[in-house]
Amino acid sequence: MLASLLVIGMILICIVFSTFWQRSLMHREREKAISILSTVANIVQEMPDPKEIFSQDVLARLQNDLSASCVMLSTNNIFTRIPEKCGPEDSSLQEKVKQVIDTGVSSTKIIDASPHLPFFSRKYLVTAVPLRQNGVQGSIGAVISLQSVYDQVNQGRNIAYIYLLVNTIILTTIGLFRFIHVVVRPIEHLVTLTDAYQNDKDSPFLPDQEGNEFGQLSISLNRMLHRIDDDRQKLRETVDSLENANQQLRATQQKMVQTEKMAAIGRLAAGLAHEIGNPIGIVQGYLELLGQSGLSKDEQQQFSSRSMQELERINRLIHQLLNFARTRSDDSRSTEIHPLLQELIDMLQAQRKLAGLEFQLHLDAECDQAAGDSESLHQVFLNCLLNAIDAIKEYNAPHKGKICLTTVNTTHDEGKPFIQITIEDNGIGIKDTDKDSLFDPFFTTKEPGKGTGLGLSVSYALIEGLGGQMQIKGKEGQGAKVFILLPLWAKS
Repeated sequence: MLASLLVIGMILICIVFSTFWQRSLMHREREKAISILSTVANIVQEMPDPKEIFSQDVLARLQNDLSASCVMLSTNNIFTRIPEKCGPEDSSLQEKVKQVIDTGVSSTKIIDASPHLPFFSRKYLVTAVPLRQNGVQGSIGAVISLQSVYDQVNQGRNIAYIYLLVNTIILTTIGLFRFIHVVVRPIEHLVTLTDAYQNDKDSPFLPDQEGNEFGQLSISLNRMLHRIDDDRQKLRETVDSLENANQQLRATQQKMVQTEKMAAIGRLAAGLAHEIGNPIGIVQGYLELLGQSGLSKDEQQQFSSRSMQELERINRLIHQLLNFARTRSDDSRSTEIHPLLQELIDMLQAQRKLAGLEFQLHLDAECDQAAGDSESLHQVFLNCLLNAIDAIKEYNAPHKGKICLTTVNTTHDEGKPFIQITIEDNGIGIKDTDKDSLFDPFFTTKEPGKGTGLGLSVSYALIEGLGGQMQIKGKEGQGAKVFILLPLWAKS
């Protein structure tokens, strides 16, 4: 491309100079023709009888001296020309001769002998000078071919083109080798160093000449690599810090989950304390009766059997509470939802202070094996049920309360199978101002000492961790609905 631009520029310069040179040669030919014709005119004016000088031989010699294609003499409107037929330029010469006779002033003009085509047309010089002899006006003119000018210009132009070609070859060769040395080789060197770059190298780009542009580029690349190494080190430190923070966050989350679990256990224990106390009193009364004398064997057997029933009841309540309190190891990562809900309802219905509540189960899901550990789901469902019980107590008398649990199979996330668990109550409902804060940690609408504000936050985190979703909808005075969406267990 550089060589092409160089050639085009030199050709344009050559054309411009040759054009001015051609104009200069044409001007010189014009001055020469006027000078010769003026000399002839002066000689004629000084002779007493100029007829001899206007003979055919004299005009022929004048034509030869001027290298003219046509010579014309006019006196008294009589035109004499050599040769007799001048060709297409005859009319232009005759017109110019008449013009000089009328004005008495020498005149010239350049005409085209062929249609005007750039670089191919050939021009002729038409010139005429006035002639005066014994009061008679006349004129002598000639048509001079400019072919010699064109030949001279073409010869010089050909020499210029040869010089241009030689210069182009030499300059292109020198420029190419210089370009390879200055640009290509340094770029190849930089590419090689870039491919072979290792972290343990301090300055891989060592410039040969720090003064040129590639030396400055090498210095900039070294600075950039040092900044990259510093950023990489900072990123590594940041990643380590984030890992430590994540570990602390997971530990804190586990502690928060366990804390909320213990709070739920405390509420269950408080509710079951009365249920355990009543059977103990009954057993104590039967034992006192058994200590009396005069009892028949049937009465002793009856009192003993009733005592065993009450003790079995106490054992079952304590067993349910311990099952929820202990940490379970579940490697299968799948849980059957229906038995888990039934177990929770049985445990809550065992409390006499909840005897007025109505629990309704609509377990319509054909497949209830969800992807998730039973311990987390047990805690989530219990938190939701306890919140529903508190909402009912705050709004209605216990015998008017109702909690409905429903399960259905559905699809979500591009057709993936899910199970949806809905827990609906007819309690106090949700205020519009509280809807955006339900899952915030430590947010609670309960009185101080009656709630930690972590139940829903922990439940939401557990459900999200299992790949599910959790939503709560409701209006104040119209109850609330908790929607829990869990992915079904995919058997491999």
